[in-house]
Amino acid sequence: MATCNGEQTLPRVLDGYCRLQAPRQAWQLLVVENGSSDSTGALVAAYQDRLPLHLLRTPHPGKNAALNLGVEWALRHHGGDSLFIFSDDDATPAPDWLLQWESCAAAHPEYAVFGGAIEPDWAEPPPAWLPRLAPTGLTFGLTATDLPDGPVFPGLVWGANMAVRGTVFAAGYRYDTTIGPNGDAYAMGGETELTRRLALAGYPAWFCPRARVGHYIRRHQLKVGYVLDKAWRFGRGKYRQDRPGTFPEWLGVPRWMLLRYAQECVGYLWARLSGSEDRLFRRRWELAYLRGYFSEARLGRRDTGRQVLITSYSGELGGMEMRMAQEVRYLRQAGADGSLALRRFAGIDAWARQLAREQITVAEFDPPRFFEQWAWRRWNLLRARLWAARRLRAFRADLVHVAWCWTNYGASVLWLARHCGLPAVVSVHNAFPAVEISAWHRPLLRQAFDGVRGVYAVSQSALEHFMAIYKPYLLASTRVAVIPNCVDTDRFKPDAVLRVATRSALGLPEDALVIGAVARLSEQKRPMALLELFMSLRQRYPHLYLLMAGSGPLEASLKETVRQAGLEPFVVFTGFVAAIETVLPALDLHILMSRNEGFGIATIEAMACGVPVVATDVPGSADILRDSQGGVLVPAHDIEAAAAIVAGLLDDPGRRHHMGRLARNEAVARYSCVVVGKQVLAFYDQLI
Repeated sequence: MATCNGEQTLPRVLDGYCRLQAPRQAWQLLVVENGSSDSTGALVAAYQDRLPLHLLRTPHPGKNAALNLGVEWALRHHGGDSLFIFSDDDATPAPDWLLQWESCAAAHPEYAVFGGAIEPDWAEPPPAWLPRLAPTGLTFGLTATDLPDGPVFPGLVWGANMAVRGTVFAAGYRYDTTIGPNGDAYAMGGETELTRRLALAGYPAWFCPRARVGHYIRRHQLKVGYVLDKAWRFGRGKYRQDRPGTFPEWLGVPRWMLLRYAQECVGYLWARLSGSEDRLFRRRWELAYLRGYFSEARLGRRDTGRQVLITSYSGELGGMEMRMAQEVRYLRQAGADGSLALRRFAGIDAWARQLAREQITVAEFDPPRFFEQWAWRRWNLLRARLWAARRLRAFRADLVHVAWCWTNYGASVLWLARHCGLPAVVSVHNAFPAVEISAWHRPLLRQAFDGVRGVYAVSQSALEHFMAIYKPYLLASTRVAVIPNCVDTDRFKPDAVLRVATRSALGLPEDALVIGAVARLSEQKRPMALLELFMSLRQRYPHLYLLMAGSGPLEASLKETVRQAGLEPFVVFTGFVAAIETVLPALDLHILMSRNEGFGIATIEAMACGVPVVATDVPGSADILRDSQGGVLVPAHDIEAAAAIVAGLLDDPGRRHHMGRLARNEAVARYSCVVVGKQVLAFYDQLI
């Protein structure tokens, strides 16, 4: 624990530590006294003969800085194998506190962050209005009495009673010293900033309700003024943790919050006139919270490191969008941060909710398209100058990353970034045909690329197609690279048990031959060609089944074709599957019949699952399989030739097994998240 001027509360707290039941493992109490002007240090030292206590002293104030000092000392003296339990100098533990923490940590070895129960220890009975009206969690750090034993949102793990395995700190994580207690007027959120950041890094939280402390609540904290002051601090902390640009802003504040403030002011006046004290208090609390948020916005304090805005002209959820989210994760590894800004498309809300669990923000951003759309181009350019530039600046990005999905689809926002004075990088996600740049667009394109610091493509083919059009506009200093898409090889992996279970769940015989594809049911992926290939092979292999995992505009026509052919028992349509790693191991061959690909993520996902792969010899897929021993290429427009190659694989299970093993090895060596992540971070090095 950290303590500053804690002599009023520490005696009851340290007496509580003296009553603790000893756990099986050795334990030590580390107190960091920081900047006290009273006799706190001497008081703590007096307990050293009654407790396994070590006292550290620093003249510098700030709770998080003190905790970081304690963490450093504990790592040096106890290493990273211990459980680090954090509490406050006004939180008295229950006698079995350490026993419960020891039991919880042992029962959940897969978790590294834990929250415990924080109960009230009232200096005097609270007034009747307080528990009824005040948010006691935000005000006093009390946990909900009905919070169950189990996974918990990391924002509900609070500093008066939390535990973190030492391995987390050994990996380099520390408290943010710019927030949390540091004098009277501080922004709240010191420990939740850490727990949320840890959740982003893959450390989810578990709640242990039996590990209990009593949080001492002083008499002056039962007053209206104190509660409203905490609301103001909460507003300041909320601003710090929000992502800039998520909503349209005015003077650095989301416009909807300004509207809400006006509504609360009206509500306050109405409460005054109606004489309702309860309603009046609620309005005062909301206004205090909003004033704290606005105050922090005015100061412009967003100590979140370098910001990268990743945007695209996106029309549906696919491999490019998944890569954009992965880019945010990579940036966070490098100490920067990122957010996504996209126009609306089908499925974006569900995807955004998924990403919100990692605190990855997806904001709506659809600037006028004067490159992508010829009609109204002059009007759209004017709108971009007058409106979209202000919207882009609201994100407060240090660098704009434009994911280029097709021909000139991305050029408008690239120009906009340059217009706003923001440097940019471009990632190319498709191999698209050459186009003629109009005379009207050429000067705008020169302006757009003048701010581009780097370009990378997901395949050599994609890069060559992009450079064929845009090389004359690139500066000589622009960094150029090929960085493939990645696959989580811990998530996508061979699994014989899962293979049997998935086949059973989908109604596929265990001994059947199963071919299939994970792909959108759209023209680009040519699912009808895959169905034709299957129908051709069915004449030779009566026990052959086809699995199509995905959804799209062609789904209805594909199902009708299957019905008319009388093949419904042999063709499985799964629709969109989020956990696609559970489906892929069921396949004997993964076959992608695309007319073009930027890269082909489904191909490497199948390879990671140990499934041999087949793909048409088109850019993107050819980049993966041209030199691969885990897959083969087939002609894009010759179904008979493709069927002959696939038949050769179906006839040779030994060859398929060997190819699957080599495919897995290639996926790990070339496309794992770790391997690709290093390439991405090397690309960004010096750019931000």
